[in-house]
Amino acid sequence: MIGYFIRKIIKVILFALSGVLSLIMYLQYQGLISVNVDEVQYFTDTITNSIVNSTANVLSHPGNKFTIIPYRIPDLTIPFTGSMAVGITAGFMRG
Repeated sequence: MIGYFIRKIIKVILFALSGVLSLIMYLQYQGLISVNVDEVQYFTDTITNSIVNSTANVLSHPGNKFTIIPYRIPDLTIPFTGSMAVGITAGFMRG
């Protein structure tokens, strides 16, 4: 059920995002606005790098507040992968 919910939410978000981007492209084509591509590239690079750095910091420091679980990550991979596979399969089969 979680896989189904996540898939539907992602579809709604991507639909809204594509509508906004299409509107921006149309307005740029009409000459009503101008888009600075360098600023857009810098913004996306900054967001991507911050996500990568925050993920690397959480995984590389075992003594911080995010590692409350007494298990190591390799001990959880098989149960987590199995449960995610079942959830994703059920989500795709349901619709």
